Amino acid sequence: MPPAHLTSERAPTSAVGPRRVWPATALVVLLGWLLLAWDVLAAGINTAPFFGDQPSRARYLESGATLLTALLPVLLLCLLGLVLGSRFGLLLLAVPALFAVVAGVSLLGSDGDPSDPDPTRAVRAGDFVADLTRPNWLASGILLAILVVVWVVRRRREAGTSAT
Repeated sequence: MPPAHLTSERAPTSAVGPRRVWPATALVVLLGWLLLAWDVLAAGINTAPFFGDQPSRARYLESGATLLTALLPVLLLCLLGLVLGSRFGLLLLAVPALFAVVAGVSLLGSDGDPSDPDPTRAVRAGDFVADLTRPNWLASGILLAILVVVWVVRRRREAGTSAT
């Protein structure tokens, strides 16, 4: 039987006892870090002042929206981790996600190039479905489907064990 600190009473039990939770936590945190790294890199490159150019306001808005929409798949990953029995290890994912949100809000408030046709334009709903945000929406859809599958499997398993 594994030591108590490596298992969770909320995690589903197998025929031999409680299941280890740390592999699920590690996988969830690693996937979240990869997603956040991709978003931060994409936002950084999109707003980098290459060769002295100042990025336009639209680029700042798209990059800020990218970092903000990264919160949804990270929250879904944390929810998946909770369903699988993870607890405090998810803070390794939640804390960097909060920093990404702060950076996203900061980018939304950044002024663009003064020579831009609309250097002070407001945030629009279309900014949150721009090209850089699409991987976040795709990841959210996939994670939502995985959560539904895990929920259905868990309900069937619980219904099967309560009937016997």
